[in-house]
Amino acid sequence: MTLRDYEPRDFETLFEIDRAAFAPDLAYSRAELRFYVRAPRCRTLVAEEEGEIVGFAIGCLERAGSGHVVTLDVRPGHQRQGIGGRLLRAIEERLHGMGASAFCLETPVEEGGARGFYEKHGYRMQRRERGYYNGRRDAWRMVKRPPPGAPE
Repeated sequence: MTLRDYEPRDFETLFEIDRAAFAPDLAYSRAELRFYVRAPRCRTLVAEEEGEIVGFAIGCLERAGSGHVVTLDVRPGHQRQGIGGRLLRAIEERLHGMGASAFCLETPVEEGGARGFYEKHGYRMQRRERGYYNGRRDAWRMVKRPPPGAPE
């Protein structure tokens, strides 16, 4: 598997993966996804296997200096193979290079598997965000701070 920067020709495939990986009320609209892949304070990384896009991650540097992992998508059928973990580490590294010293993300309250995945990678629940997804579904806001003494 290789990781690379997003290219505009990837857009339709990323949109398709997001639609396949998430329920309709969680998946991004074309306009939302297009906003993130174009935003100057955001970075999008793409995972490929044998020339096929199998996943992607989008992260943005927030004004407060934290990195926001906007989405981490792996194509169904390629999940649980380490792709998500590699994408997460890579987008954190990219955001750290932009100045982030801590990271945050949101995950649906009812998605225990996703929460467990993020906890395994050092994220901790911070608070419940009521109606985060389209005013209908709650999310856990999770944060990851570097351990004391880690380089910032």
